[in-house]
Amino acid sequence: MNMEDKSGLITHYLRTNKTLEIFLEIDTVYFQLNYFEKGELICNIDDEMDRLYFVVKGKVKVYTITSEGKKLILRFINPLAIVGDIELIQNSKAHNVVEACSDVIAISISNTVIRNKLLHDPIFMKFLLENIANTLKISTRFTALNLLYPVEVRVASYLLSISTDSNGNMYKGDLDTTSVTSIADFIGVSYRHVIRVLQRFYNDKLIEKSNGVIVIKDFSRMKEVAKDNIYEQ
Repeated sequence: MNMEDKSGLITHYLRTNKTLEIFLEIDTVYFQLNYFEKGELICNIDDEMDRLYFVVKGKVKVYTITSEGKKLILRFINPLAIVGDIELIQNSKAHNVVEACSDVIAISISNTVIRNKLLHDPIFMKFLLENIANTLKISTRFTALNLLYPVEVRVASYLLSISTDSNGNMYKGDLDTTSVTSIADFIGVSYRHVIRVLQRFYNDKLIEKSNGVIVIKDFSRMKEVAKDNIYEQ
């Protein structure tokens, strides 16, 4: 891809996600286009964060890992998702794992460029702080919902989140991350509890197994069980 094509694509994605006006004073030469395949990490816990990422296409999930090695889901994010904003403000390493749930396109810009050219820009800072505030609000709400909702709602929501793209369309490929252990770890419940819920979903014909993976059979009914997906509200 030549520089002109790259610049045009960056401008297109910024405009599509309504962020072009925030970077009017920054030449597109400072931006990078980053491509992540499904399952690839955008960042891991304690990674050095030297860039701010704007996910403009695809879906990502954010999770933490306990000292016992268990993964606990924090949230799923659709575009426009920003990765590294809190770390930028705190000048810290990555706090969580951010993983691509589908093929992802992100635009990134160096933290050095941001500190030199944007930290005193009121439009950019307003945008950044509003996003951080929204992230904290969503995280607080998510924690409450994860404690209050029954396990079947959480399992249904998790299955929906890893089975649909950022537009809510079902993936055509196999769902290769739906092992019972990973579901239990991610939503913070016991293996046996997830087994019971999945068995109920099988009996109700909400899901089926295809080539060893779980596939949602009745998308609309699953959304009802998931309360329209508590992990993406």
